[in-house]
Amino acid sequence: MNNLNNMTVARQAQQGMTTIGLLLVLGIIALIALTAIRVIPIYMENFTIKSVLDSVKDDSKVDPKSKAAIWNSLKKRLYINEVRLIKREHVEITRGNGETTVTITYESRRPYLGPLFIGGSFSESVVIDR
Repeated sequence: MNNLNNMTVARQAQQGMTTIGLLLVLGIIALIALTAIRVIPIYMENFTIKSVLDSVKDDSKVDPKSKAAIWNSLKKRLYINEVRLIKREHVEITRGNGETTVTITYESRRPYLGPLFIGGSFSESVVIDR
């Protein structure tokens, strides 16, 4: 009979998650969702910049020997794709051995939570060998 009382007490003690535990789990899920919402656009923007660089590389109308022509082509494509954070100082164009290397180095920041920011530092480049 004593064993039956112990089982009854054990069942009553295991009634599930408390309200504080539930709030803690919901808070963690909300923080993970907020992080994803803030980080995904940063990487989508980086993907767009990679696509722009590849399109400049594949465009036969762009003279790879002219830094101005490369920059103007980049600027137009970035504007069309609504990437406004890339400025001329982020782009480095070097020429050597019959190849032109175009490198974009930049940082992207987004507000995260209160005074905190989330962001990343990126460097993308292509080699034009025409």
